[in-house]
Amino acid sequence: MTAAAAHNPASQPQDRRHRRTLRTRAAIEAAALELFTERGFANTTVDQIAEAADIAPRTFFRHFPSKDAVLFGDPSRETERMREVLATRPADEHPMCSLAVALLDLAERIELDRARHLMRAELLDSLANTGEYELHLIKHRWVQDMTILVAERAGTAADDPRTIAWSIALLSCFGSAMHAWLVRADDRPLREILAAVFSETADGLTQAADVVGSAIRNGG
Repeated sequence: MTAAAAHNPASQPQDRRHRRTLRTRAAIEAAALELFTERGFANTTVDQIAEAADIAPRTFFRHFPSKDAVLFGDPSRETERMREVLATRPADEHPMCSLAVALLDLAERIELDRARHLMRAELLDSLANTGEYELHLIKHRWVQDMTILVAERAGTAADDPRTIAWSIALLSCFGSAMHAWLVRADDRPLREILAAVFSETADGLTQAADVVGSAIRNGG
């Protein structure tokens, strides 16, 4: 508990409710993923998930709109967390740097439960075409959300070429790092892999910019 919370009794019930909500969501996710693995996604019902998580079905729907949402995740929750991290960054910091810090925060939280994320990845792979459309929607939502975050941070329009390029670059780096982390046999932290991907990508882009700039100055 923070010092501010300790001196503000009114905040303590809210903190407890928030922790209870997080525990319930985690229990639902754990129960659902285990059932999906044992019985298959199509053969698992919300009632079965609720029973395994020791909650009522109506409680399930207070946290997730459907069983699909448990499997595919909810980008909006991560987007709001990233927005909170961005609010702590210096106003004059480059948007790419600010968003990289927000993604590092996401990586550190994902690291806390590698087994669950690996299980989810394996389940998604096993669904083949069943989840292809949903995955497409989730990826599209991530791109949209990241574009909005970059635009907000940079003060640019969502369709500005820089906004789009920075958004895609950030998500590509994170996705590549996430994939590498899930398939690795060692225990190298995701945040270290992400930092390496960012560094190598930045080096490559810097060199590419130098080559393009030189070509333009020299008339192509």
